[in-house]
Amino acid sequence: RDLQSIIFSRSFSNRISLQNGFNPADEHYRKKESKKATNNSTTNNNKEESLVAKARDVFARVPTLWALFCEILACQGLSTLLNVLAVTKVSEAIPDDTERAGWMGKFFATVNVLSCMLQFGVLPATSSFTEPSVLWKGMPVIMLVMTCLLAFPKLIGNASGDPSLNMVASAFLVMKTMEFSVRRMLDEMVYVPLDYESRFVGKEVIGVLGYRFGKSAASLALSALTSSFGTVGLRELSYFTTGAAGLWLGTAWRLSALVPTRAQAEEAYAKMKKDS
Repeated sequence: RDLQSIIFSRSFSNRISLQNGFNPADEHYRKKESKKATNNSTTNNNKEESLVAKARDVFARVPTLWALFCEILACQGLSTLLNVLAVTKVSEAIPDDTERAGWMGKFFATVNVLSCMLQFGVLPATSSFTEPSVLWKGMPVIMLVMTCLLAFPKLIGNASGDPSLNMVASAFLVMKTMEFSVRRMLDEMVYVPLDYESRFVGKEVIGVLGYRFGKSAASLALSALTSSFGTVGLRELSYFTTGAAGLWLGTAWRLSALVPTRAQAEEAYAKMKKDS
């Protein structure tokens, strides 16, 4: 009888609470979720602080990784600007959505085919006699020439002030092809002569901060310019790409002076393999 009365009183009180819009269980659930959210936020902040601390330590200890980080920021910034320029030009030149989607699909299919040809055919054959420093310098030099043609189309006889679709597509095609093939190979070669801790932490820091921050910084800069000065036209975007290519050349030139030669990298790798 006592048990029945307890159950009845609890069910009656719960029914009254629900009718009046108050349920102690809801309050308990809200407190629990709030505490869980606070703990998750604290954990994420600690992870970010830990990653920043790792970055500071490894960059101070290995200057090559700091130079690689700066080079990635500049490279990703240029890639983002060229992407925006290409999308803007394609939208202007091909107003139909279906045709534009087909054009973009063919474009990136071409990028993938050329990247595979370079990565599995050309680069293995040429890397045996080409120093990495030459490739590090060569990529931004090529893009600087192509972006100058975008910014000053009259140099190649284009009377209009804006670059043509073929010019924009060619520059973007070369950038993405090098990014997916040559840069990835050179990126891995930087880590080869490093010790295990520097290689592991460096990849983690650069993979999380470098690539993401480079694209985000370029996007935020464009958003700030648009908010301050209105719509950014094709000509202005072309000028920005030229400046970004010059910045990439400066960071890549500095990195090329720090990366080891092929002989030095092979010697360091053989020594590290022997010690392990």
